[in-house]
Amino acid sequence: MMAELNDSEMKVATKLIFDGLSMAKSSMEQILQSPINIEQIDYVNAELDLNRFGGPNQDVHLIKTELMGELKGTSHLIFSEKEVAKLYQACLPEKIANDNSKESVIMKLGFLTEIDNMVSAAVITEFSNFLDVEIYGNVPSLKVLKATELNEFIVQESSEFESIIHFKAVFHGKELDICPDFIWVFHNKFVDKIKKLV
Repeated sequence: MMAELNDSEMKVATKLIFDGLSMAKSSMEQILQSPINIEQIDYVNAELDLNRFGGPNQDVHLIKTELMGELKGTSHLIFSEKEVAKLYQACLPEKIANDNSKESVIMKLGFLTEIDNMVSAAVITEFSNFLDVEIYGNVPSLKVLKATELNEFIVQESSEFESIIHFKAVFHGKELDICPDFIWVFHNKFVDKIKKLV
């Protein structure tokens, strides 16, 4: 769908997406207390390299936020099992990070959804202001699944849209050494909004 944009429109779309992801980067840096880089933005191939997760049978944590309001879509923030463990050790009290009791597990999963909530909210706010639309994120939901199930899961999640804008960003933490994927899926009304701005 991004191919429907001419050069001028693509520049606007790219700036919007980069600015939104920059806000998300800033939010992640605040949470993690560690520098983050936007390593890659891919508008064409949103399929995930399963080797990044340590192989197809490794667990991955996928946090989904549904976009509500005038512009429909979903975001997916995806961490490997090792990245989740690093996040817990770096950001949570040792007593909680190293405890597998029901209460601690609930707190740890709540922490992951809060990361997604802040990161997604930063992008949503940027899009809302730039495109002059009323949009907001629904309550994030977390799913743990095998890496081998990831790409099919995201395709199924996107199937309700007749045509979609699909982009992926990779954030790289300098000190914490994490590299989560951030995948957004939008209805093609996103393209229509961009065209009206140029």
